[in-house]
Amino acid sequence: MTSKNISITEEVYNKLLKIKRDDESFSELFLRLLKIQKVKLENCFGAWNLSEEEKNDIWDDITDRSGRIWKKSNLVT
Repeated sequence: MTSKNISITEEVYNKLLKIKRDDESFSELFLRLLKIQKVKLENCFGAWNLSEEEKNDIWDDITDRSGRIWKKSNLVT
């Protein structure tokens, strides 16, 4: 297997070191992180079976906290 050298800042290295498992190489860490990255938010749509009241509560929270009005047509049901 060939290898490549990459340059990262010390800050990035320290953060990676914190999440790297003791028995894991950096290559294995990167592969694990890349696998996690493949989980997309849209794959979670519809995962909850919410009542109409729960949907409205969440919708109200989103519009109240953001300070802007979201179009309900953008909401995926």
